[in-house]
Amino acid sequence: MNEKLKWKFDSSTFKLLGRGLITDRITAMYELVKNCYDANAIVVDIDFYEVQIRNTKSKIIVRDNGQGMSLIDIKDKWLVVGTSNKRKNEFSPAPFKRRYIGEKGVGRFATDKLGKHLIIRTKQKNDSQILEVTINWEEYEKQTSTEIQSSLFTDLENEYRFIADDGTFSEGHGTELCITALHEAWDKEMILRLENQLTRIISPTNALNPPFLMYLTAFEHERKKIIAEPIEELATVHVKIASDYENGRQGVLSFNNTLQNFETVYIEPKIFGLINLEFYYFNAEAQTKFKAKYKHTQNFIEGVKIYRDGVICTPFAEYERTLDNRRDILGIDKRRHQEAFDKLSTREVIGIVEITKNENPDIIDATNRQDFIDNEAYRTLKDFIINQLDELAKYKLVRRDEKKQIVQNNLKKASSNIKEVEKELKRIVKDNPKLKDILTNVVEKSEQTTLLVASGVKQQKEVEKEFLRKENLYLSLMSLQDFASGLAHGIRFILTPVKHASEFFLHEYPNEKYQVLFKKYASMMFGQTEKASTLIDFMLSYSQTVIEESTFSIKELLEDLMKGAYSIVFQQEDINIDIAIMQNIEFVGNRKFIEDVLSNLISNAIKALKETQHKIIKCESYIEQDYIHILFSDNGTGIDDKIKNDIFEIFKTSTAEQGGTGLGLFIAKTRMGALGGTIVLIDSIFAPIGTTLKLSIPLKNPSI
Repeated sequence: MNEKLKWKFDSSTFKLLGRGLITDRITAMYELVKNCYDANAIVVDIDFYEVQIRNTKSKIIVRDNGQGMSLIDIKDKWLVVGTSNKRKNEFSPAPFKRRYIGEKGVGRFATDKLGKHLIIRTKQKNDSQILEVTINWEEYEKQTSTEIQSSLFTDLENEYRFIADDGTFSEGHGTELCITALHEAWDKEMILRLENQLTRIISPTNALNPPFLMYLTAFEHERKKIIAEPIEELATVHVKIASDYENGRQGVLSFNNTLQNFETVYIEPKIFGLINLEFYYFNAEAQTKFKAKYKHTQNFIEGVKIYRDGVICTPFAEYERTLDNRRDILGIDKRRHQEAFDKLSTREVIGIVEITKNENPDIIDATNRQDFIDNEAYRTLKDFIINQLDELAKYKLVRRDEKKQIVQNNLKKASSNIKEVEKELKRIVKDNPKLKDILTNVVEKSEQTTLLVASGVKQQKEVEKEFLRKENLYLSLMSLQDFASGLAHGIRFILTPVKHASEFFLHEYPNEKYQVLFKKYASMMFGQTEKASTLIDFMLSYSQTVIEESTFSIKELLEDLMKGAYSIVFQQEDINIDIAIMQNIEFVGNRKFIEDVLSNLISNAIKALKETQHKIIKCESYIEQDYIHILFSDNGTGIDDKIKNDIFEIFKTSTAEQGGTGLGLFIAKTRMGALGGTIVLIDSIFAPIGTTLKLSIPLKNPSI
């Protein structure tokens, strides 16, 4: 006979939901205010009484003028774990018709995150009395410590009563939550953070009608309206990217380098559905003004926030004062080497991403409110937001280069003007000897100023050169990262036979009968150490990255890399090398730049060849119209058609499973651009498999 088992929830469930999923007290307050929004409230009052130091009088009150709850609502909905009528009814009653946002059924447990005792007072429009319910979370806590573990959560008792209408609700309906026995004190800084974060709960682009107004009273101060501070006039650039919902086309931000302005182009919708975006970019001067204006309000420039149907989803209740401690769930600041790549950080941009339940059903809130559920749609959405920020960053680079050029020109002009002044003063003294005593000091000052300006021009050039050197070093070190992994395995591969041979020498030498073996092992050890020396020299070359040009042979460079630095890896992976460069072409340029490009292509090829039986990497070259063209090919897995148009963008990779980071081809494109050349994907010479990349570099004084 089949028997059935029933689920049971013990009394510790409330603790898991209240203190486990509600991660912090700012999030808890968010949950309570959002419940007021769902209750069709127009006004919400948040009152803090004597909370700076916890005592018996400390309490938090959240009161709204929403629709209120009946005894049945309390009994069958509010007091049932995980129950939410909002899953069945998507919108609140007219005239509000707000999209419900509290669908998890756990927001009510936010009160336990704040304090041990809760009194609910609620009244619906036509009720003559107020319903009062007392919930003692402390009693639930005691229940979990008893030996009776079979008690169901729903069996825990809560007192209720009806009391006379005492005018608590000025409009005759609403709900009040009174939380006492607080877990933590609230200082002024924390209240400011709460106020600041509550201004973000409703999207600034969402014009609610009827409105949703929040007021805060704390530390016996006057009731204060919570409103978002204006930021448009402080931002350096403000851009909007709206989708075409009528024709089902996604709006995409594009920076026109020629016109130096932003344009919106339209593409087929992504897997996550249509969205709207809005960005405010702040340069260094704008950041300074922002901080000065809001230094006493805990208001920060803090990256991109996502809103669903006008209400915030994530980052949810972000309140860390230290920027580095904030949750970077979209990965804006996690992109490595962002300074080297001139990417925007959360310190420079305020972003608003608008999604909807209907258009973006696969973007699903995590229960703890701190992120979305990880799926393909959400990952694609994050990539899309990052790409849009990168378009915004192009403006930053253009303005930075303009400013740099203005500074350089002003320094040159100042230097020229000072020299002219000095020259003119000397002429006046020469023509008027009587003025010599009067103007001697002025002439000396002008000479000193001329030297100072000249020194400033020189220092500016040196700073720029040092910046370029460091940037080149960063890019080179990133090119090195895949090789470094291979190097570690390569050194182990080298040392293993050397170790065994050394042990043989240690135990058997001297011995006449092993003379032949001694010579053989000594020769092998010498050869292996030579290989190790080659690898180490290659590594050390990256600590000396310079931007000066030199003359070198393309063929020799390829052979140094493929038959030298990478030889151990090729031997381990059983990769065959074909360097089909017949002419000894000498090139004038930065050897390290081309070495970086080729190193990244080799690393990518090694990953792509993992599953190939007969592995080949082939290099060919030819000269055409004062360009050297290098064809770099492998017969590996090739590049997925879905990303062929994006392979040179940062963090785009088809080899993530093999450790690919999506940096290699980005660095290759950057280096080729610095050389005045290009790198493009062409049809594979091993078609229908494999990959072929064509490198084209202009020749300076070509020598064949």
